[in-house]
Amino acid sequence: MGNEPSQATANPYDAVPYRALPYPFTHPRHLEAMATLFGMQPPDITRCRVLELGCAAGSNLIPQALDLPESTFLGIDLSSRQVQEGQETIEALGLRNIELRHANILDVDDGWGKFDYIISHGVFSWIPAEVQDKLLQVSADNLAPNGVAFVSYNTYPGWHLAAIVRGLMRYHAAQFDDAQAQIAQAKALLTFMADLSNKSRALGQLLHEELDLLQAVNNDSYLFHDHLETDNTPLYFHEFVERAEAKGLQYLADAQFSTMLLRNLPEKAQQALHGLPAVRQEQYMDFLRGRRFRKTLLCHRDVQVKRCVNPEGMRQFHFSLAGEVKTEDVDIRNEKPCQFTVDGKGFCTSNRLTKAALMYLKEVHPRHVHFQELYVTALARVGTSRPGGAHDPTSSAKTLANNLLVGYTIDLLEITLHPPRCVVQVSPRPLASPLARLQAARGNRVTTQLHGTVGLDAFGQRLLSRLDGSHRRSDLLACAEEAIEAGEVKVESGDRPVKKVDPATLSSILDQALARFSESALLIG
Repeated sequence: MGNEPSQATANPYDAVPYRALPYPFTHPRHLEAMATLFGMQPPDITRCRVLELGCAAGSNLIPQALDLPESTFLGIDLSSRQVQEGQETIEALGLRNIELRHANILDVDDGWGKFDYIISHGVFSWIPAEVQDKLLQVSADNLAPNGVAFVSYNTYPGWHLAAIVRGLMRYHAAQFDDAQAQIAQAKALLTFMADLSNKSRALGQLLHEELDLLQAVNNDSYLFHDHLETDNTPLYFHEFVERAEAKGLQYLADAQFSTMLLRNLPEKAQQALHGLPAVRQEQYMDFLRGRRFRKTLLCHRDVQVKRCVNPEGMRQFHFSLAGEVKTEDVDIRNEKPCQFTVDGKGFCTSNRLTKAALMYLKEVHPRHVHFQELYVTALARVGTSRPGGAHDPTSSAKTLANNLLVGYTIDLLEITLHPPRCVVQVSPRPLASPLARLQAARGNRVTTQLHGTVGLDAFGQRLLSRLDGSHRRSDLLACAEEAIEAGEVKVESGDRPVKKVDPATLSSILDQALARFSESALLIG
């Protein structure tokens, strides 16, 4: 582009701090599980060393440090403003196993030592080429022998189309000096152009899709840093792998296992791509899907990676449903097929044992359950008391392991070796994590024990911030009463709002809020 948007300061992340989040796919828990799935013996995350390149204000790293108190965490970022914000949160939580450092990726050398897990999310495509090379070099030189590095980046072919919208917005935003004005004008122009365009034509469809995406994300910092930054350099997947290989690394896996599998493509595509090397196969899949973003796991070149995932390996994991599951016609007494659906992704099974296992996971969600517990529980529920089930292959551990693997391939299930700390039953003195309580006191989005986020209403903020394990039910009922009086909870009698409610109604309001916290993995005791 000949016209570059001017920046209010030398560092655009100081001018517009990136509203970062905790990303479940970057958590050492997930990286450890993926590496194990592919035959590695990665470092135990309960005592590991983690480095995050481009940590922003620590929204991703701080929850990890709180989650894994015996491990150590180091995050670096070039934005002093964001690092300072993160340090304030660390001090408020009293954490001693994490440091955020104002530093450049170019500063990292051998003296920093080895790290078991290295994370760089939303960094690679937004830095100059020489810094990209350094990021990959750090991912090799500073990675422990069996460690895992995570790198995300924008990819072609999807970004060929997205670049049209980026060029449009950058051209218009170049007329304005203030970062907030650039954001507002870029959004206004995209909306204007989308309204004028014909949705039945390619460009019109593209503009509307990008507008829908930005509205769904609802994050001005994402727009500013993804579309208006000077540096945004997508590349093809195979090009990224070649650059990583030049540093002594190899492609391990995609952070989302389901995207790697031919079985999730149409039959004709499966036949055409079957037998190709992994990288070439996935590059063709990117073309078929128009993929625009990748989350890649890397390991050292000399690590033995097993590309064929064995269902028997599933026995070592703990399992959880990937979200709220919808069920249809589930009856574990017969072999009638039934459907389990999470976020629109469905799994159909007629196997009684598998149906019983998935129903158990639904009951205890969001808790993770080890395979052996899941198997024994399912056996008991279908009326087969003897583990092994040699007399009945449909009730064997092998059958369950195979079906759980199938569920994992379509994102129905999550796996881990070290489950997060969360409780299903609400205790007499509920306890939320210190971070969630701190965030509830500051705003309406909080980090869950599953390393995601949920939004809270005003009553949820008020209540969660008090769940430090010291408040009895009577205290929490008083909190609910305060929320009703403040208008945070609407209670009506007939058509009229009321400020005072009977004890039964008050108790119900509290119980419903606590149940939501439990279901959202916000409680640890």
